[in-house]
Amino acid sequence: MLSPDDPETTTDYIEDSCVAMLSFGAWVEKNCAELLPFICYEDRFCGQATVTNTTSESAVLTWLPGPGDIDHYRVDVTVDGELKQFKTNNLTYDLVNLTAGAHYSVQVFPVKCSRDLDPQETAFYTTPNKVESLIVTAVTETSVFLSWNEPAGSATFYLIEVQGGRQIQSNTKGKEVGSLTPGNLYTFTVLSAVGDGSTLSEGTNVTTYTKPGKVSDLKVSENTIDSLLLKWQRPEGNATGFRVTAMTDSDPLIKVFNVNQTAVKVTPLPTGTRITLSVTALTANGTLEGEKVTVVDHTAPEPISNLTLETTFNSLTATWMSSAGTAPTFIVELHLDGELVKKIGNLTEPRQRFDGLKAAASYTVTVVTFSGHVKGAPVERSNFTRLLPPTDAKRISSDKHQITFQWNAPENAAKVSYSVRIHASFWGHTYSAVVDNQTSYTFGNLTSGTKYTFEVRSEAYGQSSAPEVVSHSTDAEKREVSLSMLCSSAESLFCDTGTTRATVFTQFQEHFVELFGDNIFWKLERLEGTQEA
Repeated sequence: MLSPDDPETTTDYIEDSCVAMLSFGAWVEKNCAELLPFICYEDRFCGQATVTNTTSESAVLTWLPGPGDIDHYRVDVTVDGELKQFKTNNLTYDLVNLTAGAHYSVQVFPVKCSRDLDPQETAFYTTPNKVESLIVTAVTETSVFLSWNEPAGSATFYLIEVQGGRQIQSNTKGKEVGSLTPGNLYTFTVLSAVGDGSTLSEGTNVTTYTKPGKVSDLKVSENTIDSLLLKWQRPEGNATGFRVTAMTDSDPLIKVFNVNQTAVKVTPLPTGTRITLSVTALTANGTLEGEKVTVVDHTAPEPISNLTLETTFNSLTATWMSSAGTAPTFIVELHLDGELVKKIGNLTEPRQRFDGLKAAASYTVTVVTFSGHVKGAPVERSNFTRLLPPTDAKRISSDKHQITFQWNAPENAAKVSYSVRIHASFWGHTYSAVVDNQTSYTFGNLTSGTKYTFEVRSEAYGQSSAPEVVSHSTDAEKREVSLSMLCSSAESLFCDTGTTRATVFTQFQEHFVELFGDNIFWKLERLEGTQEA
């Protein structure tokens, strides 16, 4: 009210005044009798909207009734910034044709007196669609690589459930799942997730094995001419079987077979051959193999054949034949009286010569064939080096009835004996003996004045050398024998001439030379001054 003494107060004075609020918020005086628009005022209303039966395409929305007489309810649904409004007089509304995995914000306004009361609000995600085309793209011993196509609609992330309870989150359309056990069968379930992950799709499954691990401690033993024993340790994790392969340098695949145990005899194999053996662990269905583990070894070679030893006085040459497989090698040993004289290894040719040996010695040659580090059965043969004859045989003493001979042992000879023999051709007498450990011999009970031929030979192991020969005569026990000859002739005084006498003496001497030679002692002398001889 203005002051009454203000002359202008009478112009707009309202006797029965009321206060009214304009639409833009200002307050003005109005005549209380004037009719104005009005608002239904209610106390502040708090309700709660809920969503149930949510699927990928629909949901059921319910809410609490508003206060008093409500004209109707307006439902505002917002998704990705787009607003859709629906009117209903019910306390429930079916939301349909929704997008899978989308986030929806919902406000339900009770409308009273054409005025919106406080809304009841809620928000929810529709169920996302499940992923499509879930496949395994790669497998290792401890991990599996998964890949899939994103589902229709929306998905915030993906949840991978590993058999055994482990869960892994992925923000991409693929994921490596690690820390797995080799050779195990796993089922992987991939679910689409939205929001905080409390809303999940149906799961899509895939089942696969991890690769089995590789075997360890692979060893070869019991090498024979046609087989090998192969042993190994099982790999970490699981393996239901093993694939064993065998190959040679010339044949890439001679044996392939599957076994369940960790030891197997691989046979038949080529003799004396380099063999490459591999073992691979397998899964139960045989579709996955572990890393191959390989070992190289050899089958044993066949023994050599036709071992031949050719000898001289001081050398020995051994030759043989071999039926061993790929690139055999040989070790040759030379023994004398059980002791090793020489050993030669890594021979590739079937021949070996030994020089500087002792004469008249029994040498044994042993040949062993090797295929890699595997040796075959040894083969041995013995033979004698040739005998050298004794040298420098000579008489060292003699008398009328005995002779002692001496000789030198052959150079570089082993143990030898000597065969000695003496012979008098005139009398036909022969004496022989075997001498050990000495190089002289005395023959007794001989005939005096007789030439004896002495022979000495080296002997060993049933062999004899060529003889060393020397001759000598026993001392003569001389006796004189007088011979008289009667000469008669038709010619007078023919026998008494000097020429006739000389001719007869010469013929007589020639007769004795022919009869005795130098085999016994004799001497023909003509007695001078007589007619006797």
